[in-house]
Amino acid sequence: MKNIWYWLFNTEEDKELLEKKKLRWEIKSSKIKTTMFLLALFAEIVILYFVAKSYGLIEDSVVLGKKIAVIDFNKEVTQTYVNTIIKSLEKAKKDKDYKEVLFIMNSPGGSPTASDELSEYLKDYQTHKPLTMYIQGIAASGGYYIASAIKPLYSNKNAIVGSIGVIMPHYNFGELAQKIGIEEDDLSAGEFKKPISFFKKLQPKEKAYLKKQILTPMYNNFIAAVALNRELNITEVEKYAEGKVYMANNPDIQNILIDKIISLITLKNRIKKRYNNSISFVNILPKDPIGLLGSKIEFNLNLDKNLMPTLK
Repeated sequence: MKNIWYWLFNTEEDKELLEKKKLRWEIKSSKIKTTMFLLALFAEIVILYFVAKSYGLIEDSVVLGKKIAVIDFNKEVTQTYVNTIIKSLEKAKKDKDYKEVLFIMNSPGGSPTASDELSEYLKDYQTHKPLTMYIQGIAASGGYYIASAIKPLYSNKNAIVGSIGVIMPHYNFGELAQKIGIEEDDLSAGEFKKPISFFKKLQPKEKAYLKKQILTPMYNNFIAAVALNRELNITEVEKYAEGKVYMANNPDIQNILIDKIISLITLKNRIKKRYNNSISFVNILPKDPIGLLGSKIEFNLNLDKNLMPTLK
């Protein structure tokens, strides 16, 4: 076998030609391998870039010069989300390039404590940097609790506002549980240690207890907070409470729940004029993480949250 090439190529010229062809092939093969390696490396870098960007580890671009920090609050009010908002606002507070904050409210409500925490935080924040509050689509219940912290309160004319009230969701799965053979069998000490069960209707005594101990005090706190934030008396706010919702341009709530009706683009243009149009709007919230197929990954197995009252 080792002499087969001599049978096929028995001249020095033939052997030299063969060696040149082998060398050219090796060079081409090396180039192909190098190209494939570089393509694979580039693909890996691109994947890592988009994963990092989806987790907010890198920004889309670096904006130089004066900036307006934009917060688009577009979720239910939870303590986790509020903590994210505060963390982002703290970064903007320390960055001298951020001259103001534009807070865009788009929330239907949620946690009473988280709403109160962010409301108080925003009032303190505007002593450090100017903050403009704008209701774009909805500021209901906890969303309005937060939005009311800043004056003047701007809104789109078609936004839904108000819903000053408190609700504690309860679902009775008793009949279903009986059909599939599930029976509640827990232990507790104290008559009101477990006032709510998923396996039975709330009794009048339990409803009265929960309303007296939790819902009514929380509702009163809500009204008092809005009255303080909007510089109104409690009696005046009560007229627009009871869970009622309004279109933002309703004449009845002007200078009470809302101060000025305006579009977002007009509001942004007014802000730009204060800086001779030499200002950039930058969304400072990290983006939601995405899965491999581009969908958000979120699991929630905490059934206890259904027992907590919400501002809705």
